[in-house]
Amino acid sequence: MTKRTLTIELPWPNRALSPNGRIDRFSKARIFKSTKMQAFIVTKTALKGQPVRLLAGTTMNLRLCPIPPILRYRDEDNLIANCKSYFDGIAEALNVNDHLFHFREQVWHPDEAPGKLLIELDWEEPNE
Repeated sequence: MTKRTLTIELPWPNRALSPNGRIDRFSKARIFKSTKMQAFIVTKTALKGQPVRLLAGTTMNLRLCPIPPILRYRDEDNLIANCKSYFDGIAEALNVNDHLFHFREQVWHPDEAPGKLLIELDWEEPNE
């Protein structure tokens, strides 16, 4: 088995993607689609053409390392909900089903404008 890791950097999630967001569904769908595509492109670029081969019966560990834009109340479960489009884009780029993602504890960093989200992935691949 070989352990692989991948870290990607994405912008702070759009607040319109929040389940509590007050936005019409067509606007939300447009934002969802564009953020999913952004995550797909960033992930594909980070992979540098290397395919992902997940070891059978295992999961892909995913850790969120948020760097929020401003000091405010932090809601860990809402952050996960806001990032659904990112997870879909990442899963599509990796060619895995997102139900295989295993969420590890989040590591919050000090505030920094405009805010960003680091996503660390690790998984085991079979040896050839």
